Amino acid sequence: MNALTKTLTTATQTATKLSGPVMYNAKVAGQIAKQVYIREGMAPPSAAQFESAKQATLKFVKDARSANTWKNISKEQYIQAGLVAAEAYAFFLVGEIVGRRNFIGYDVKAADSHAEHH
Repeated sequence: MNALTKTLTTATQTATKLSGPVMYNAKVAGQIAKQVYIREGMAPPSAAQFESAKQATLKFVKDARSANTWKNISKEQYIQAGLVAAEAYAFFLVGEIVGRRNFIGYDVKAADSHAEHH
């Protein structure tokens, strides 16, 4: 058995073993989401809500072009905007760490060793 076939066989066996628990957990998550959806009275947005959001966004973009708009913003609003930006950046960093599976940088050594095989 060559290495590729052996790897594929192992991966298939592992996926088969995990399929039961994964399906169970997916069904449980679906039921919980359904209960939250019903209990919170959630519903997809209506066409009127979409139109309202569109108009608000267009108004924001139009107002943002005016220098007077920025002069009328209070110090507290600037601080609040900075905190929201810092929070968004923190979420981005956490996503990067999860994506790399490492706190600092990417595993360059593994990428270099892969290039040697080609």
